Amino acid sequence: MLDFSFLAEFFGSQMAEMSLGQRRAGYQEFQGSQVANIPELPGLYAWYYRPAAVNRNVTVKTLARFFSPQTSVRTVVHQRYGMQLSCKATGEILLGSDEQPVSAALTSAFDTAEPFMQWFFRSPQFVQFSRPVYIGIAKNLYDRVYNQHYLALTQYWDDKHRVSRFISANADSSVQDVMDNLDLPHSFALEARVRGITSTDLMVSVLPTDDMPPGIGPDSAQSESSARRSLERFLQLLSDPICGRR
Repeated sequence: MLDFSFLAEFFGSQMAEMSLGQRRAGYQEFQGSQVANIPELPGLYAWYYRPAAVNRNVTVKTLARFFSPQTSVRTVVHQRYGMQLSCKATGEILLGSDEQPVSAALTSAFDTAEPFMQWFFRSPQFVQFSRPVYIGIAKNLYDRVYNQHYLALTQYWDDKHRVSRFISANADSSVQDVMDNLDLPHSFALEARVRGITSTDLMVSVLPTDDMPPGIGPDSAQSESSARRSLERFLQLLSDPICGRR
């Protein structure tokens, strides 16, 4: 009788190595208050809009804000004698040959398949079929994602905070309007607050790594290294986040 026990031993060791590799990779997802459990390790992170409760009207309104006109288009026509004809306009995204507005497309999707939409946002594989809202690199994922992003967003939703007061008084303000009027740097937390996204409706995926470049620099927008900017631009090109860094 042939002894195949060596095969069991071989495949068992292979599975153990795969398991160890997966543990080393450490990919994890956190939502809401679970973000406080993010490890204090270097790595990549990506934020996703994933409503805790899929309310049709709220979800459509929030998703439509992602594609609200935030981009100014400027055309300059140079004429003789140094004269210039300048025109500024705000762009609007339209879909297909019928030029359907984004909000109408979102509403149509819910009209067509609301049970599917409910399932989609709750699917464990949701992130594989969705653009991230924001993506970045961190020397310390806990400090960057929890302290600088999650806690800042929670503060921005406080009715007494100056960001919340300004948005309440200027409901149509863009992220740039808030930055200019309150002298604030660009941040993910500010993007989310202006677009009306609460911390409970955001999910973040993190991927720790031991291969973080030494020149990445501190996790601060005020002292950004060239290595960090190069890598984050690379990630933005690959993933096309809705709210990329400016």
